[in-house]
Amino acid sequence: MKKLFKFFITAIAMFLMLSGCGERGPVGPEGPRGPQGPAGPEVIPTSFEFEADLLQSNGFEFFQDIPTGIEVFDSDVVLAYVLEDYIADEDLEVWRQLPLTEFNSNGTALINFDYTVVDVRIFMDANYNLGAADEYSGLLIRAVHVPAGFINNQKAMELSEAKTYSEVEKILDGKIRSINKIER
Repeated sequence: MKKLFKFFITAIAMFLMLSGCGERGPVGPEGPRGPQGPAGPEVIPTSFEFEADLLQSNGFEFFQDIPTGIEVFDSDVVLAYVLEDYIADEDLEVWRQLPLTEFNSNGTALINFDYTVVDVRIFMDANYNLGAADEYSGLLIRAVHVPAGFINNQKAMELSEAKTYSEVEKILDGKIRSINKIER
């Protein structure tokens, strides 16, 4: 009798537990909207300029720390440009995106860059031994930090294809904050 009683109690409990697992009922009305949260930080691209010397004495590479006001994350992008020309009549600066390839009588030389979350490295590489004739002094470099949260996938594709600083400004709707030139 005790076993039969335990069996019925267990069977009823199982029936009640399983019958509660049916289809979901109708969804009620949406509740009121909550209060507006605090504004997040403004995330815009930031540019900074510095002079780089690519000399035999420094192994044809120059390191520039990223300014303290700029926080770079692994998912962000940094682009680098070198001032190629200045058109005084129109007060225009002509910036060329790195890498920059130079063909000369010795072979091919390349001015390129890489970056980490703390610095930007400008360096020179060639398919021949670099010498004193290949040195550059006072290259004006403009680095642009583009936070990952600022751009969507389409803009990322456009940025990867942009060749000039003015094209980058156009893609980013002119939203680039500039930090003054960094003095060494």
